Amino acid sequence: MPTQARRLDEATVFAVRPIRAVSIPIWCVQSAHSNPAPSPASAQVRLAQKQRPSSTMRSMIRRLLSILAGTIALLAILYLAGPIYELDTRTEATDIPKDPEALERWLNDGEATLGDVVPGAEKTIRWAHEDRRRTPLAIVYLHGYTATRQEVDPLCDELAATLKANVYYTRLAGHGRNPAAMGDVTGTDWLQDTRDALEIGRVIGERVVVVGTSTGGTLALWLAQQPHATAIAAQVLISPNLGPRAPQSELLTGPWSAALLSVLVGDEYRWTPDNAEHARYWTWRYPSHALLPMMAVVRAVRDSQLERIRTPTLTLYSPEDRVVSTAKIFEAHERLGAKIKPLIAIEGSQDPSHHVLAGRILATADTARVRGKIIDFFGEIGLTSTP
Repeated sequence: MPTQARRLDEATVFAVRPIRAVSIPIWCVQSAHSNPAPSPASAQVRLAQKQRPSSTMRSMIRRLLSILAGTIALLAILYLAGPIYELDTRTEATDIPKDPEALERWLNDGEATLGDVVPGAEKTIRWAHEDRRRTPLAIVYLHGYTATRQEVDPLCDELAATLKANVYYTRLAGHGRNPAAMGDVTGTDWLQDTRDALEIGRVIGERVVVVGTSTGGTLALWLAQQPHATAIAAQVLISPNLGPRAPQSELLTGPWSAALLSVLVGDEYRWTPDNAEHARYWTWRYPSHALLPMMAVVRAVRDSQLERIRTPTLTLYSPEDRVVSTAKIFEAHERLGAKIKPLIAIEGSQDPSHHVLAGRILATADTARVRGKIIDFFGEIGLTSTP
């Protein structure tokens, strides 16, 4: 604490002392009368005149402000004119075999052509019956960004067993391969994979249930707005990615995003896997520019007409999610046009990032309760097991 100054005693300051007579020279008196002291008012006027900027100074200030405003405007124009990652949302119809054996062969040949797909990450179909017949319901699983179909395994197999449904597991382009492959794909490639997944679902099932995790959930929301969405009986979104938790990620949807990535992240982005299977079935290092198509898809879906979606939708999320923004999940959920759209929090999830809410790799302890929530949802909308 600062020491408080000691107040001086008034008696000391104003002590009366004897007045001694002094003589004043006559010239001092004459000088005082001939040159009277200026009044306080006139002194203030002269001070104000001295402090007021001259016309030259005012002109200089205006010129500097004009230059500053012009510079800011020019920088804004240069920024807004910068390159933006553009997402082409147009996809094409794929000639997908209708015969079960031909369909499997077509899928296997396509994966084998790549030559480096991680075993266990391939596109595949799990049939409910040995004769590979079409089932009344089929499940299509869309995995998340950098992940593969092992992400929530065995959740979808268990759901399929309950519904006696066939399951199709896609593999988004660039995923489940060497790290460099992630940098060779576009967001359009993922939209095409998603469209193809629904078409395969329609081949193996009369109606389709779409399950998507993280960016797979984002793609599911895009799919629900496409022409063949009437074939979708329901969709389940697990931690849907409507925007990463880190707010600075929004810079990747604007001008100069590639340059910003290069400066802020470098040429490669990487993170640390939690266990061996996490490292095996996720791409945990990849070219940093591979983040651009992901953010472009997220923004496109966020800006889309979610209000037009009528598909019954279950959204599961963790309030503690460290990967995606729960606030943006809530915003998207409010906009959904579906009449049935339960939003359920999964508290205390096992995944260290509280993002992958089921599966043997990151959330073994949560798989049963997540499965239970989904089956309850199926019951609510009348989806039950079939012979």
